Amino acid sequence: MAPQTAQAPRGAPTDGRGAPTLRPHQIAALEAISAARAAGQNRLLLKMPTGTGKTVVFSAMLRWPGLRDWLQTFPAGQRSMLVVAHREELLDQAAAKLVQANPGLLVSVEQGDRHATPHSDVVVASIQTLSAMGFRRLDRLQRSHTFRLVIIDEAHHAAASTYRNVLVRLGFLPAADATDGEGEIDAATFGDVAVMEAALKGWDQIAPQDRLLVGVTATPNRSDAVGLGCVYQQIAYSYALRTAIEQDWLVPITPWVVETTESLDDVRTTHGDFNQRDLADAVNTAGRNRLAVNAWLEHANGRQTIAFSVDVKHAHAIAEAFNDAGIPAAAVSGETPKDIRRQMLADYSAGSIRVIANCMVLTEGTDLPATSCILHAKPTKSATLYEQMTGRGLRIHPGKTECVVIDLVDVARRHSLQASPVLYGLPPGLKTKGDDLRKTADELDEMLAKYPALDLSTLGRVSMADLRVVCSTFDVWTVPTLTAFGAGRALNWLKTAEDVYRLSYPWEDGNETLTVSRDLLGHWTLAATFRPTQGPARQRTLATDILTSDDAAGTAETFVLQHRQSVQRLKATDAPWRKRPASPKQIALLRKLRAPIAAGLTMGQASDMIDLGQARRGRR
Repeated sequence: MAPQTAQAPRGAPTDGRGAPTLRPHQIAALEAISAARAAGQNRLLLKMPTGTGKTVVFSAMLRWPGLRDWLQTFPAGQRSMLVVAHREELLDQAAAKLVQANPGLLVSVEQGDRHATPHSDVVVASIQTLSAMGFRRLDRLQRSHTFRLVIIDEAHHAAASTYRNVLVRLGFLPAADATDGEGEIDAATFGDVAVMEAALKGWDQIAPQDRLLVGVTATPNRSDAVGLGCVYQQIAYSYALRTAIEQDWLVPITPWVVETTESLDDVRTTHGDFNQRDLADAVNTAGRNRLAVNAWLEHANGRQTIAFSVDVKHAHAIAEAFNDAGIPAAAVSGETPKDIRRQMLADYSAGSIRVIANCMVLTEGTDLPATSCILHAKPTKSATLYEQMTGRGLRIHPGKTECVVIDLVDVARRHSLQASPVLYGLPPGLKTKGDDLRKTADELDEMLAKYPALDLSTLGRVSMADLRVVCSTFDVWTVPTLTAFGAGRALNWLKTAEDVYRLSYPWEDGNETLTVSRDLLGHWTLAATFRPTQGPARQRTLATDILTSDDAAGTAETFVLQHRQSVQRLKATDAPWRKRPASPKQIALLRKLRAPIAAGLTMGQASDMIDLGQARRGRR
């Protein structure tokens, strides 16, 4: 069959030479990737929200100076690019953007009955095609192409053994023990992520450095809790959804929580999320579907809306409920023939269909920017899936000023449901009632800065009004409990935020703070900030990619033992001084911080309160 090439899309803003004009955050991402590669890192993760141009970024890599110059150190014909995705829509979108960004480059698609020409500069391929038939098509591509730059689109899928097997063949990951006597990869063994993580410990010392892997995703977390550290070395660049909204690259979110009477308590959990068969039985009821329609009429009437359902039957039931109310609606799923699906999406874009209900079709790789309402009729425990679904409505579009997000929240005493607040890093149980999430997040930030010991995870489903009442009676000087952080700790750490622990002490002519925190790959980092009596603060990273909190605590305390020996006695959990009465100097400082001074206050208690107050004020 003839090679398949892509055509550039029309109408996108360009730099006058055909390539799209890059936004500041896209430039920052390219600079970060180039710098990380130059520093010797070649398995990188890029996190950017849906609608902020992930595809534009990887399409621009071939012409970005730092990466272009590196590629040109290899002979012509030995510097191809491979883009790997898992759905046909993603393949075609990526191919079109690549052509637009790189006029004159030959871009081919390898998928199904489409075959890339041996002379392609860029190959866009489906993961299913590359891994099929014992990797025959991947092997054929490698015989005619030398892939120096490999992109994984929707990179949160890359921890799956299918992807990792492909990355082994491309030279990015070690085969380790996952091969048989003939060098073939044993999928059963290789499916164990622990095998890969163990193999990676020594791999980076001997891995080929003549190639670069970049994974791009809006959500670097998997619903099955498998970390992406088994594939990527570091997050080269992260662009927060909240920042994208504040910088006007995405529209603001106006959330509405609509509580139902349906119970999810009997729904089982499978691979970290609800069992879909159980869930469909629980939520696909006539009353709940009518409630969804009524909520839409009250909060989003007239808006182009994508509704997410549990299964195909549920999608059709939702569409039927809207049609019964006189609102033009349609249902689309993987069972919908491609030509009919294409026409449905065209009718939706034109406005003749107002609501389109879908079952796992419009979750990734769908560009419907006119969408200004997302209806979550499908409950989920996965923050990743929730952000993917909501992201479909956040793209900027002429005349669009916000996206209304409606969450149908069922009774779930045994489960933690995701809802719109998680998009801003807020507790999913926060009840939202039409306030711009930016305003809600700002107010909650102020609360947590003032009350860092406030544990929102213990409060259940609460509104901002409820939180104001809680804070009005909250003891701001309660020292947070150090749960899940180094059970055998010898030093007195302070928890200042979720997954953030600090140890402050006097050092030389100032004060030093060790901070242990967890990153988006699920790994822990140890950093030190030194603030001299005079002059600017100095910060350095002491350790990265620590896999567990216990290991992080051990690494941090080893640093103190080896390099800050005088601090060990001062900050020990069982230090004798902690039991002595608080000193006059401590009491004076606590009064300055307006902290309560209880009878019998010890030096240890006073020290913890002072550290808490300093952390709250951002001084340590």
